[in-house]
Amino acid sequence: MQKLLSLPPNLIHCFHELEEVNHTDWFCTSDPIGSKLGSGGGTTWLLQACHQAFAPQKSFGNWIGDEKRILLHAGGQSRRLPSYGPSGKILTPIPIFSWERGQKLGQNLLSLQLPLYERIMNQAPAGLNTLIASGDVYIRSEKPLQDIPNADVVCYGLWVNPSLATHHGVFVSDRKKPEVLDFMLQKPSLEELEGLSKTHLFLMDIGIWILSDRAIEVLMKRSLKEGTNDINYYDLYSDYGLALGEHPKTEDEEINQLSVAILPLPGGEFYHYGTSHELISSTLAIQDKVRDQRRIMHRKVKPNPAIFIQNSITQVSLSADNANLWIENSHVGKGWKLGSRQIITGVPENQWNINLPDGVCIDIIPIGDNDFVARPYGLDDVFKGALDKSTTTYLNIPFTRWMEERGITWEDIKGRTDDLQSASIFPKVTSVEDLGILVRWMTSEPQLEEGKKRWLKAEKVSADEISAGANLKRLYEQINAFRKE
Repeated sequence: MQKLLSLPPNLIHCFHELEEVNHTDWFCTSDPIGSKLGSGGGTTWLLQACHQAFAPQKSFGNWIGDEKRILLHAGGQSRRLPSYGPSGKILTPIPIFSWERGQKLGQNLLSLQLPLYERIMNQAPAGLNTLIASGDVYIRSEKPLQDIPNADVVCYGLWVNPSLATHHGVFVSDRKKPEVLDFMLQKPSLEELEGLSKTHLFLMDIGIWILSDRAIEVLMKRSLKEGTNDINYYDLYSDYGLALGEHPKTEDEEINQLSVAILPLPGGEFYHYGTSHELISSTLAIQDKVRDQRRIMHRKVKPNPAIFIQNSITQVSLSADNANLWIENSHVGKGWKLGSRQIITGVPENQWNINLPDGVCIDIIPIGDNDFVARPYGLDDVFKGALDKSTTTYLNIPFTRWMEERGITWEDIKGRTDDLQSASIFPKVTSVEDLGILVRWMTSEPQLEEGKKRWLKAEKVSADEISAGANLKRLYEQINAFRKE
């Protein structure tokens, strides 16, 4: 069963080596740089690239029916989860579950996602050969799956609280025919759901779609500009999905004619890993799922349940006040003082004395053979918006205020300033000592003159350049070294 992944460009050339997988069962590519294809256009691009790589001599129609495939969309800039932007959200390390056997210290979102998708595809009838899913979710189901009907499109959903459904796609079915899609909605209001509840049932879309070969060909046709092989922006959920069902919300004759089945995922659980907040809250929800102490396999009680430490050397004492703390692939020495609501990733061995304010995160990224980039950020930062706008925050305060506190001017900031993601503000240095001084100045000690001097002197890169240039082999070497220790 082949796995097709859409990944950040910098990850493609080393993914197989880092994850220790072969090139036959795992195919990787990325969307064309600078283009926005959407999940539908991205599916077309991924399938076309895989077809050309493995069987260009075959027609696409013959190739698509040869084998069952799992497609995972895991590219993107990761603006809302910067800590795992360079390596891709799909490789986010996930702590072992205290209550479940068969876990691995090196597990990540990808390795946890796949077993369910493989189970579904092993059960899917002939002709249903392509499963499409998102790379920033973890979906669990320990119960046996129901039979999968032979429809053109099969979608899995979850019974959820209506307020949660308002943030996602929703499958709406007539109460008399619960497995048949009547129509789909995207982020409906509570009032809409209230009005429908008398005659209809609704399930939240969890992003697991299985498409028949026919449904794939229709999707690809809609993704291409008419008469060309150029791919349009086309969304699987809000474009294709709204044209599905017995009473679809949009008219499209070919899509309207596709048969659709909606299946509640038995015993399904949905955990989103799209933002810095969700990194912690979803992990906490998983760990908190089992409270029966007879099933919990460790014998240590954390000072706060929302503290997660992996692949790290930590020499600080933690207390109940250190709520919502994530430390991964880092050395946190005796000279550190931590607060709450913090994510610390990538920090090499150091002798720093640093007092990290609440809500402030640190990400250190290896670049080239010897350099590091210091990227402190705020847990609430979304790396969006022009720097001179009062609504654009950095380290949880307006960017203009951050500049003013440190006595720097617009002339000191090289590169684009129309968007926080593309602004060159993160210093690149070789010395770990310099890193510590820069982190202190950027986060908690704005009057530290030595920090300002080193920041002005250093080459600075943007969040986009960090993701494009990160040395992921060095990153993994540090992870493995810390984990062994």
